[in-house]
Amino acid sequence: MSGPRMSSPPVSSPDAITRPNWPVLILAFVAVVLDGYDTIALGLSVPALADDWGVPASHFTPALSLTSLGVALGYIAVGRLTARFGCRHVVLVAVAVFTVGCLLTAWAGSILELSALRLITGFGLGAVMPAAVAQATALNPARYRQSIAVFVTMGISLGALIAGVFGSQVIGTFGWPAVFIVGAAASALLLPFLWVWLPDERAVTRSTIAPADAKHHASVARLFDPAVRTRTILLWGFAFLVFSVYYIFSSWLPTLLTSYGFSTGLAPLGSAALGVGSIIGAGVLMVGALRFRMTSVLAGTTAVAIVFLVLSAFLGADKALLLLVFGGVGLGLQAGMIGQAAVAVSLYPQATAATGVGWTSSMGRLGSVVGPIVGGALIGLGMSTSAIVLIACVPVAAALVLIVALGRTATRRSPSPAAEPVPAAS
Repeated sequence: MSGPRMSSPPVSSPDAITRPNWPVLILAFVAVVLDGYDTIALGLSVPALADDWGVPASHFTPALSLTSLGVALGYIAVGRLTARFGCRHVVLVAVAVFTVGCLLTAWAGSILELSALRLITGFGLGAVMPAAVAQATALNPARYRQSIAVFVTMGISLGALIAGVFGSQVIGTFGWPAVFIVGAAASALLLPFLWVWLPDERAVTRSTIAPADAKHHASVARLFDPAVRTRTILLWGFAFLVFSVYYIFSSWLPTLLTSYGFSTGLAPLGSAALGVGSIIGAGVLMVGALRFRMTSVLAGTTAVAIVFLVLSAFLGADKALLLLVFGGVGLGLQAGMIGQAAVAVSLYPQATAATGVGWTSSMGRLGSVVGPIVGGALIGLGMSTSAIVLIACVPVAAALVLIVALGRTATRRSPSPAAEPVPAAS
Protein backbone atom coordinates (compact mmCIF):
# COMPACT_ATOMS: atom_id res chain seq x y z
CA MET A 1 0.00 0.00 0.00
CA SER A 2 1.79 3.09 -1.15
CA GLY A 3 0.58 6.60 -0.84
CA PRO A 4 1.53 10.21 -0.32
CA ARG A 5 4.50 10.84 1.93
CA MET A 6 5.10 13.55 4.50
CA SER A 7 6.91 16.52 3.05
CA SER A 8 9.60 16.48 5.77
CA PRO A 9 13.01 15.52 4.40
CA PRO A 10 14.44 12.15 5.34
CA VAL A 11 16.76 12.01 8.32
CA SER A 12 19.65 9.67 8.86
CA SER A 13 18.31 8.25 12.14
CA PRO A 14 15.47 8.77 14.62
CA ASP A 15 17.91 10.62 16.90
CA ALA A 16 18.28 13.31 14.22
CA ILE A 17 14.62 14.34 14.65
CA THR A 18 14.64 17.41 16.86
CA ARG A 19 11.14 18.90 16.59
CA PRO A 20 7.73 17.41 17.40
CA ASN A 21 5.88 16.05 14.38
CA TRP A 22 2.40 17.33 15.18
CA PRO A 23 0.51 15.80 12.23
CA VAL A 24 1.75 12.32 13.17
CA LEU A 25 1.03 12.89 16.87
CA ILE A 26 -2.52 14.09 16.24
CA LEU A 27 -3.35 11.37 13.72
CA ALA A 28 -1.97 8.61 15.95
CA PHE A 29 -3.90 10.01 18.92
CA VAL A 30 -7.20 10.28 17.02
CA ALA A 31 -6.83 6.72 15.69
CA VAL A 32 -6.43 5.46 19.26
CA VAL A 33 -9.38 7.59 20.46
CA LEU A 34 -11.60 5.84 17.92
CA ASP A 35 -10.08 2.53 19.03
CA GLY A 36 -11.15 3.29 22.62
CA TYR A 37 -14.63 4.32 21.51
CA ASP A 38 -15.32 1.15 19.56
CA THR A 39 -13.77 -1.12 22.19
CA ILE A 40 -16.61 -0.40 24.64
CA ALA A 41 -19.38 0.27 22.10
CA LEU A 42 -20.72 -3.28 22.34
CA GLY A 43 -20.83 -3.20 26.14
CA LEU A 44 -22.92 -0.03 25.97
CA SER A 45 -25.27 -1.63 23.44
CA VAL A 46 -25.92 -4.95 25.21
CA PRO A 47 -29.01 -3.81 27.19
CA ALA A 48 -30.66 -2.41 24.06
CA LEU A 49 -29.60 -5.42 21.98
CA ALA A 50 -31.01 -7.83 24.57
CA ASP A 51 -34.32 -5.97 24.54
CA ASP A 52 -34.43 -5.72 20.73
CA TRP A 53 -33.55 -9.37 20.10
CA GLY A 54 -35.54 -10.70 23.07
CA VAL A 55 -32.68 -12.64 24.67
CA PRO A 56 -30.99 -12.38 28.08
CA ALA A 57 -28.00 -10.05 28.28
CA SER A 58 -25.81 -13.00 29.32
CA HIS A 59 -26.19 -14.43 25.79
CA PHE A 60 -23.87 -11.68 24.54
CA THR A 61 -20.94 -12.98 26.59
CA PRO A 62 -19.38 -14.74 23.53
CA ALA A 63 -19.44 -11.50 21.53
CA LEU A 64 -17.84 -9.56 24.39
CA SER A 65 -15.25 -12.27 24.99
CA LEU A 66 -14.38 -12.57 21.30
CA THR A 67 -13.86 -8.80 21.13
CA SER A 68 -11.23 -9.14 23.86
CA LEU A 69 -9.72 -12.17 22.13
CA GLY A 70 -9.48 -10.27 18.85
CA VAL A 71 -7.82 -7.33 20.59
CA ALA A 72 -5.30 -9.65 22.26
CA LEU A 73 -4.50 -11.33 18.93
CA GLY A 74 -3.99 -7.90 17.37
CA TYR A 75 -1.60 -6.94 20.17
CA ILE A 76 0.39 -10.14 19.70
CA ALA A 77 0.56 -9.97 15.88
CA VAL A 78 1.37 -6.27 15.53
CA GLY A 79 5.13 -6.63 15.97
CA ARG A 80 5.48 -9.00 13.03
CA LEU A 81 3.11 -6.94 10.92
CA THR A 82 4.97 -3.66 11.50
CA ALA A 83 8.29 -5.36 10.80
CA ARG A 84 7.06 -6.56 7.42
CA PHE A 85 4.81 -3.71 6.29
CA GLY A 86 5.76 -0.69 8.43
CA CYS A 87 3.72 1.11 11.07
CA ARG A 88 1.99 3.36 8.52
CA HIS A 89 0.49 0.48 6.59
CA VAL A 90 -0.53 -1.41 9.73
CA VAL A 91 -2.33 1.65 11.14
CA LEU A 92 -4.13 2.25 7.84
CA VAL A 93 -5.27 -1.34 7.41
CA ALA A 94 -6.19 -1.76 11.09
CA VAL A 95 -8.35 1.39 11.05
CA ALA A 96 -9.98 0.17 7.83
CA VAL A 97 -10.67 -3.23 9.42
CA PHE A 98 -12.38 -1.84 12.50
CA THR A 99 -14.23 0.72 10.38
CA VAL A 100 -15.79 -2.01 8.24
CA GLY A 101 -16.30 -4.29 11.23
CA CYS A 102 -18.00 -1.54 13.21
CA LEU A 103 -20.28 -0.68 10.30
CA LEU A 104 -21.27 -4.29 9.65
CA THR A 105 -21.96 -4.77 13.37
CA ALA A 106 -24.82 -2.29 13.04
CA TRP A 107 -26.55 -4.77 10.69
CA ALA A 108 -25.76 -7.97 12.59
CA GLY A 109 -28.85 -10.15 12.87
CA SER A 110 -27.75 -12.89 15.25
CA ILE A 111 -25.38 -13.49 18.12
CA LEU A 112 -23.26 -15.73 15.86
CA GLU A 113 -22.87 -12.95 13.27
CA LEU A 114 -22.21 -10.42 16.00
CA SER A 115 -19.54 -12.58 17.62
CA ALA A 116 -17.71 -13.22 14.34
CA LEU A 117 -17.75 -9.53 13.45
CA ARG A 118 -16.47 -8.53 16.87
CA LEU A 119 -13.57 -10.99 16.63
CA ILE A 120 -12.47 -9.42 13.33
CA THR A 121 -13.11 -5.90 14.59
CA GLY A 122 -11.18 -6.64 17.77
CA PHE A 123 -8.12 -7.68 15.76
CA GLY A 124 -8.09 -4.28 14.07
CA LEU A 125 -8.59 -2.53 17.38
CA GLY A 126 -5.70 -4.43 18.95
CA ALA A 127 -3.29 -3.68 16.10
CA VAL A 128 -3.90 0.08 16.06
CA MET A 129 -2.58 1.17 19.45
CA PRO A 130 0.89 -0.46 19.45
CA ALA A 131 1.48 0.51 15.81
CA ALA A 132 0.36 4.10 16.44
CA VAL A 133 2.63 4.37 19.49
CA ALA A 134 5.60 2.96 17.58
CA GLN A 135 4.92 5.28 14.63
CA ALA A 136 4.59 8.39 16.79
CA THR A 137 7.72 7.66 18.82
CA ALA A 138 9.78 6.82 15.71
CA LEU A 139 8.97 10.16 14.05
CA ASN A 140 9.41 12.43 17.06
CA PRO A 141 12.39 13.46 19.20
CA ALA A 142 13.80 10.55 21.20
CA ARG A 143 13.81 12.58 24.43
CA TYR A 144 10.00 12.75 24.32
CA ARG A 145 9.40 9.05 23.67
CA GLN A 146 7.77 8.29 27.01
CA SER A 147 5.56 11.40 27.02
CA ILE A 148 4.50 10.69 23.42
CA ALA A 149 3.65 7.08 24.28
CA VAL A 150 1.52 8.31 27.19
CA PHE A 151 -0.21 10.91 25.01
CA VAL A 152 -1.11 8.46 22.25
CA THR A 153 -2.18 5.69 24.64
CA MET A 154 -4.38 8.15 26.54
CA GLY A 155 -6.61 8.13 23.47
CA ILE A 156 -8.03 4.77 24.65
CA SER A 157 -9.32 6.42 27.85
CA LEU A 158 -10.66 9.46 26.05
CA GLY A 159 -12.45 7.35 23.46
CA ALA A 160 -14.03 5.21 26.17
CA LEU A 161 -15.09 8.34 28.07
CA ILE A 162 -16.67 9.85 24.93
CA ALA A 163 -18.55 6.62 24.28
CA GLY A 164 -19.68 6.45 27.89
CA VAL A 165 -20.93 10.05 27.95
CA PHE A 166 -22.65 10.15 24.55
CA GLY A 167 -23.23 6.48 23.70
CA SER A 168 -26.29 6.04 25.92
CA GLN A 169 -27.88 9.18 24.48
CA VAL A 170 -27.24 8.02 20.90
CA ILE A 171 -28.68 4.57 21.63
CA GLY A 172 -31.68 6.02 23.46
CA THR A 173 -32.49 8.37 20.58
CA PHE A 174 -31.60 6.37 17.46
CA GLY A 175 -31.30 2.76 18.62
CA TRP A 176 -28.30 0.52 19.25
CA PRO A 177 -27.05 0.38 15.61
CA ALA A 178 -26.42 4.14 15.72
CA VAL A 179 -23.54 3.87 18.18
CA PHE A 180 -21.67 1.64 15.70
CA ILE A 181 -22.58 3.75 12.68
CA VAL A 182 -21.24 6.86 14.41
CA GLY A 183 -17.97 5.07 15.21
CA ALA A 184 -17.63 3.74 11.67
CA ALA A 185 -18.35 7.15 10.15
CA ALA A 186 -15.72 8.83 12.32
CA SER A 187 -13.14 6.17 11.43
CA ALA A 188 -13.97 6.42 7.73
CA LEU A 189 -13.50 10.19 7.94
CA LEU A 190 -10.06 9.68 9.50
CA LEU A 191 -8.78 7.30 6.82
CA PRO A 192 -8.09 9.92 4.10
CA PHE A 193 -6.14 12.03 6.60
CA LEU A 194 -4.06 8.99 7.57
CA TRP A 195 -3.42 8.25 3.89
CA VAL A 196 -2.21 11.76 3.11
CA TRP A 197 -0.36 12.82 6.25
CA LEU A 198 0.83 9.65 7.95
CA PRO A 199 4.27 8.91 6.50
CA ASP A 200 6.22 5.69 6.17
CA GLU A 201 8.58 5.91 9.14
CA ARG A 202 11.15 3.75 7.35
CA ALA A 203 11.45 6.26 4.49
CA VAL A 204 11.64 9.27 6.82
CA THR A 205 14.35 7.76 9.02
CA ARG A 206 16.13 6.05 6.11
CA SER A 207 15.86 2.72 7.87
CA THR A 208 18.08 0.10 6.25
CA ILE A 209 16.96 -2.96 8.17
CA ALA A 210 17.05 -6.10 6.06
CA PRO A 211 13.82 -8.14 6.05
CA ALA A 212 15.45 -10.95 8.05
CA ASP A 213 16.75 -8.46 10.62
CA ALA A 214 13.34 -6.78 10.84
CA LYS A 215 11.67 -10.12 11.60
CA HIS A 216 14.36 -10.84 14.19
CA HIS A 217 13.81 -7.51 15.95
CA ALA A 218 10.02 -8.00 15.92
CA SER A 219 10.19 -11.47 17.44
CA VAL A 220 8.83 -11.91 20.95
CA ALA A 221 12.14 -13.67 21.70
CA ARG A 222 13.79 -10.23 21.64
CA LEU A 223 11.79 -9.34 24.74
CA PHE A 224 13.63 -12.13 26.54
CA ASP A 225 17.17 -11.24 25.50
CA PRO A 226 19.45 -11.48 28.56
CA ALA A 227 19.68 -7.69 28.85
CA VAL A 228 15.92 -7.20 29.19
CA ARG A 229 14.50 -10.58 30.25
CA THR A 230 13.99 -9.69 33.92
CA ARG A 231 12.53 -6.30 33.10
CA THR A 232 10.09 -7.87 30.62
CA ILE A 233 8.80 -10.26 33.28
CA LEU A 234 8.46 -7.44 35.83
CA LEU A 235 6.64 -5.21 33.34
CA TRP A 236 4.25 -7.97 32.24
CA GLY A 237 3.42 -8.75 35.86
CA PHE A 238 2.80 -5.08 36.60
CA ALA A 239 0.50 -4.68 33.58
CA PHE A 240 -1.48 -7.83 34.45
CA LEU A 241 -2.07 -6.80 38.07
CA VAL A 242 -3.01 -3.17 37.38
CA PHE A 243 -5.42 -4.08 34.57
CA SER A 244 -6.98 -6.81 36.72
CA VAL A 245 -7.81 -4.47 39.59
CA TYR A 246 -8.98 -1.63 37.37
CA TYR A 247 -11.40 -3.92 35.56
CA ILE A 248 -12.75 -5.25 38.85
CA PHE A 249 -13.95 -1.72 39.57
CA SER A 250 -14.88 -0.69 36.04
CA SER A 251 -17.12 -3.78 35.84
CA TRP A 252 -18.54 -3.92 39.37
CA LEU A 253 -18.23 -0.44 40.91
CA PRO A 254 -21.90 0.54 40.29
CA THR A 255 -22.94 -2.68 42.03
CA LEU A 256 -20.52 -2.11 44.91
CA LEU A 257 -21.69 1.47 45.42
CA THR A 258 -25.25 0.37 46.10
CA SER A 259 -24.02 -0.98 49.46
CA TYR A 260 -22.99 2.59 50.30
CA GLY A 261 -26.55 3.78 49.77
CA PHE A 262 -26.32 4.81 46.11
CA SER A 263 -29.52 4.31 44.14
CA THR A 264 -29.38 2.31 40.92
CA GLY A 265 -29.73 5.61 39.06
CA LEU A 266 -26.77 7.22 40.84
CA ALA A 267 -24.48 4.18 41.01
CA PRO A 268 -23.17 4.62 37.41
CA LEU A 269 -21.60 7.88 38.59
CA GLY A 270 -18.89 5.68 40.06
CA SER A 271 -17.82 4.63 36.57
CA ALA A 272 -17.80 8.28 35.51
CA ALA A 273 -15.59 9.10 38.51
CA LEU A 274 -13.16 6.36 37.46
CA GLY A 275 -13.12 7.78 33.93
CA VAL A 276 -12.44 11.35 35.02
CA GLY A 277 -9.68 10.15 37.33
CA SER A 278 -8.22 8.21 34.43
CA ILE A 279 -7.88 11.31 32.27
CA ILE A 280 -6.25 13.21 35.13
CA GLY A 281 -3.88 10.26 35.65
CA ALA A 282 -2.80 10.43 32.02
CA GLY A 283 -2.06 14.14 32.44
CA VAL A 284 0.03 13.41 35.52
CA LEU A 285 2.02 10.85 33.53
CA MET A 286 2.72 13.22 30.64
CA VAL A 287 3.97 15.96 32.94
CA GLY A 288 5.88 13.57 35.19
CA ALA A 289 7.62 11.86 32.27
CA LEU A 290 9.27 15.16 31.33
CA ARG A 291 11.12 15.32 34.66
CA PHE A 292 11.31 11.82 36.10
CA ARG A 293 11.82 8.25 34.97
CA MET A 294 8.51 6.65 34.06
CA THR A 295 8.99 3.82 36.54
CA SER A 296 9.31 6.40 39.34
CA VAL A 297 6.14 8.17 38.21
CA LEU A 298 4.27 4.86 38.06
CA ALA A 299 5.49 3.91 41.51
CA GLY A 300 3.99 7.16 42.79
CA THR A 301 0.65 6.75 41.01
CA THR A 302 0.36 3.10 42.11
CA ALA A 303 0.96 4.18 45.71
CA VAL A 304 -1.78 6.80 45.24
CA ALA A 305 -4.17 4.05 44.12
CA ILE A 306 -3.44 2.07 47.30
CA VAL A 307 -4.05 5.11 49.51
CA PHE A 308 -7.40 5.86 47.88
CA LEU A 309 -8.45 2.20 48.00
CA VAL A 310 -7.78 2.08 51.74
CA LEU A 311 -9.66 5.34 52.23
CA SER A 312 -12.67 4.05 50.31
CA ALA A 313 -12.83 0.97 52.55
CA PHE A 314 -13.29 3.07 55.68
CA LEU A 315 -15.44 5.93 54.41
CA GLY A 316 -19.03 6.29 55.43
CA ALA A 317 -21.98 7.07 53.18
CA ASP A 318 -20.79 10.50 52.01
CA LYS A 319 -21.56 10.08 48.30
CA ALA A 320 -19.60 13.07 47.02
CA LEU A 321 -16.51 12.05 49.00
CA LEU A 322 -16.78 8.45 47.80
CA LEU A 323 -16.91 9.55 44.19
CA LEU A 324 -13.88 11.77 44.73
CA VAL A 325 -11.99 8.88 46.31
CA PHE A 326 -12.84 6.47 43.49
CA GLY A 327 -11.71 9.14 41.06
CA GLY A 328 -8.35 8.92 42.85
CA VAL A 329 -8.43 5.14 42.44
CA GLY A 330 -9.03 5.63 38.71
CA LEU A 331 -6.15 8.11 38.55
CA GLY A 332 -3.68 5.70 40.10
CA LEU A 333 -4.75 2.55 38.26
CA GLN A 334 -5.29 4.09 34.82
CA ALA A 335 -1.91 5.78 35.06
CA GLY A 336 -0.42 2.31 35.35
CA MET A 337 -2.47 1.01 32.43
CA ILE A 338 -1.28 3.83 30.19
CA GLY A 339 2.23 4.08 31.58
CA GLN A 340 3.09 0.44 30.87
CA ALA A 341 3.18 1.29 27.15
CA ALA A 342 5.58 4.17 27.81
CA VAL A 343 7.87 1.90 29.82
CA ALA A 344 7.82 -0.67 27.00
CA VAL A 345 8.73 2.00 24.45
CA SER A 346 11.78 3.06 26.48
CA LEU A 347 12.76 -0.46 27.44
CA TYR A 348 13.33 -1.92 23.99
CA PRO A 349 15.03 -0.80 20.76
CA GLN A 350 12.84 1.18 18.37
CA ALA A 351 12.68 -1.78 15.99
CA THR A 352 11.18 -3.87 18.80
CA ALA A 353 8.90 -1.15 20.21
CA ALA A 354 5.65 -2.34 18.59
CA THR A 355 6.29 -5.91 19.76
CA GLY A 356 7.08 -4.73 23.28
CA VAL A 357 4.00 -2.52 23.52
CA GLY A 358 1.77 -5.17 21.95
CA TRP A 359 2.81 -8.06 24.19
CA THR A 360 2.77 -5.97 27.37
CA SER A 361 -0.70 -4.73 26.45
CA SER A 362 -1.82 -8.30 25.81
CA MET A 363 -0.77 -9.19 29.37
CA GLY A 364 -2.91 -6.30 30.53
CA ARG A 365 -5.78 -7.54 28.36
CA LEU A 366 -5.48 -10.92 30.08
CA GLY A 367 -5.82 -9.10 33.38
CA SER A 368 -8.91 -7.30 32.09
CA VAL A 369 -10.51 -10.73 31.57
CA VAL A 370 -9.47 -12.14 34.95
CA GLY A 371 -10.38 -9.06 37.00
CA PRO A 372 -14.16 -9.04 36.44
CA ILE A 373 -14.29 -12.80 37.08
CA VAL A 374 -12.53 -12.38 40.43
CA GLY A 375 -14.74 -9.41 41.32
CA GLY A 376 -17.89 -11.34 40.49
CA ALA A 377 -16.70 -14.30 42.56
CA LEU A 378 -16.03 -12.08 45.60
CA ILE A 379 -19.47 -10.49 45.28
CA GLY A 380 -21.00 -13.94 44.88
CA LEU A 381 -19.38 -15.03 48.15
CA GLY A 382 -21.29 -12.25 49.88
CA MET A 383 -18.24 -10.21 50.87
CA SER A 384 -18.79 -6.62 51.92
CA THR A 385 -17.63 -3.79 49.69
CA SER A 386 -15.02 -2.79 52.27
CA ALA A 387 -13.56 -6.30 52.31
CA ILE A 388 -13.44 -6.46 48.50
CA VAL A 389 -11.68 -3.09 48.33
CA LEU A 390 -9.10 -4.15 50.91
CA ILE A 391 -8.51 -7.45 49.06
CA ALA A 392 -7.94 -5.40 45.88
CA CYS A 393 -5.13 -3.58 47.66
CA VAL A 394 -3.05 -6.78 47.71
CA PRO A 395 -2.46 -7.07 43.92
CA VAL A 396 -1.96 -3.30 43.69
CA ALA A 397 0.70 -3.51 46.38
CA ALA A 398 2.32 -6.37 44.45
CA ALA A 399 2.26 -4.17 41.31
CA LEU A 400 4.00 -1.42 43.31
CA VAL A 401 6.76 -3.85 44.30
CA LEU A 402 7.20 -4.94 40.67
CA ILE A 403 7.43 -1.41 39.25
CA VAL A 404 9.92 -0.36 41.95
CA ALA A 405 12.02 -3.44 41.17
CA LEU A 406 11.79 -2.62 37.46
CA GLY A 407 13.01 0.92 38.13
CA ARG A 408 15.99 -0.37 40.09
CA THR A 409 17.00 -2.86 37.40
CA ALA A 410 16.66 -0.11 34.78
CA THR A 411 19.17 2.10 36.60
CA ARG A 412 21.75 -0.66 36.24
CA ARG A 413 21.39 -1.18 32.51
CA SER A 414 24.21 -0.08 30.27
CA PRO A 415 23.83 0.77 27.48
CA SER A 416 20.15 1.61 27.27
CA PRO A 417 18.22 -0.91 25.14
CA ALA A 418 16.27 1.97 23.68
CA ALA A 419 19.50 3.33 22.28
CA GLU A 420 20.69 0.00 20.86
CA PRO A 421 21.78 0.43 17.26
CA VAL A 422 19.69 -1.28 14.63
CA PRO A 423 21.70 -3.64 12.41
CA ALA A 424 22.12 -2.43 8.85
CA ALA A 425 21.43 -4.57 5.87
CA SER A 426 24.33 -6.73 4.87
